[in-house]
Amino acid sequence: MESKRREALGARRWAAILLIGLFGQIAWAIENNYINLWVYSQSHDAAHITWMTAASSVVATVTTFFIGALSDKVGKRKIFIAAGYVIWGVMVALFGVMSLSNMSHLAGGDLVKGVLLVGVMNVVVDCLMTFFGSSANDAAFNAFVTDQTNEKNRPFVESVLSVMPLISLAMMLGMGMILGIPGTQGSTPNETWANSVATPWLIFFLVFGIATSIVGVIAFFLLPKDNIEPTRDRNYFKHMVKGFFPRAIKENPLFYIALLAFMFFNIGVDSFMPYIMVYMQNLPFMGHDGGDFIMSLGIIFGVSALLVLGVGALLNRIGKIKVLIPAVAVMFVGALGLFLIGDSFAWDIVAGIALISGYLVGTAALGAEIRDLTPENDVGAFQSVRMVFAVMVPMIVGSNISLLAFQTQEVFDPSTGSTAKAPDRFMFVVTMAACVLTIPFIVWLAIGHRKKNALENVK
Repeated sequence: MESKRREALGARRWAAILLIGLFGQIAWAIENNYINLWVYSQSHDAAHITWMTAASSVVATVTTFFIGALSDKVGKRKIFIAAGYVIWGVMVALFGVMSLSNMSHLAGGDLVKGVLLVGVMNVVVDCLMTFFGSSANDAAFNAFVTDQTNEKNRPFVESVLSVMPLISLAMMLGMGMILGIPGTQGSTPNETWANSVATPWLIFFLVFGIATSIVGVIAFFLLPKDNIEPTRDRNYFKHMVKGFFPRAIKENPLFYIALLAFMFFNIGVDSFMPYIMVYMQNLPFMGHDGGDFIMSLGIIFGVSALLVLGVGALLNRIGKIKVLIPAVAVMFVGALGLFLIGDSFAWDIVAGIALISGYLVGTAALGAEIRDLTPENDVGAFQSVRMVFAVMVPMIVGSNISLLAFQTQEVFDPSTGSTAKAPDRFMFVVTMAACVLTIPFIVWLAIGHRKKNALENVK
């Protein structure tokens, strides 16, 4: 009876997954995209983006270690999700005051020191935000989705969740147009960024921060009652690192093979995602009024979202493993197109659709596969293993290799008198290399499933 109910999910569970999932992705999209655009607008230094990406990935992973295992031990997900979202929203709102004008004021009017403070303070706030966000989303909400779904409904649920980052970006682009955020309208590379955008950015962060906190309050009433068996009889610290014991790897080999595939896949994703909005904003044919920028992102995200939802609805029928190699291939082709054809509006849109569609379909299939393979009695604890392979390593490796790969001549910022490299098309070379490295692990995973099924048929 319980399995049938979970297969259908029901209106309340769907509402919780959609609302909490969407605003979680809004907060993450702010961290992974718009904070990067924000910090770059204040400092014109892509290295600050890399600092934030690396630091937040470590904090997210360490947090998931502790909170994932703790949620298993106490048998609670709801309180971590609801309370975490409330505080998470407060942290989002704080970014609005970390502007160059405010940081320069703290530095006694020294713009060069102010740029350094922009980087340092935004990294600090980003890490605080990540702690509460990872507690609520990476550890508790991800475990909740795994608890509430099964192999039959997971592929479509995962497809819906994978589209939410695009919906959240669309919402932020809309708000950016209303407020006049750079990249959406009315900005030029040569204006004094801090003075022109501090107030719009402050409103931007306040709006989405307050919205995230409100969703946290709603979650207290919307989420169903926890029905997880507490693991109080287990040693907390041993349970926390259980997923890294040789015994766990031996008992769940396919889980770890899938994670290795996800790791290389996400290295490819994280080689462009932290920089993609800055990259597109700086393309010479995008113009300064933001219209082309919005149009191109809208087309890319909109078409990609429709494609992944269509594939997601058929994932069970097609098979998750069968769509992985085509998804990786499409992402590779998109990256190749963006690398080779960097000066054509129409072709960049086509290549962008291929890149984002491949990324989303691959994420949905691998995400559902990993949920299927997660040990049922240790869902919270094994979220930390997922975070190491699928988040921390890719974010550090992908973003740093891309930073090293940038070939753009240093861009001069007249407001600070400093120069720094800007994201360019060479980051897509890293994406292509990661796609190639992903394929052997997908093949290994497919062979592992075939052997497992053969053994089960013999039994």
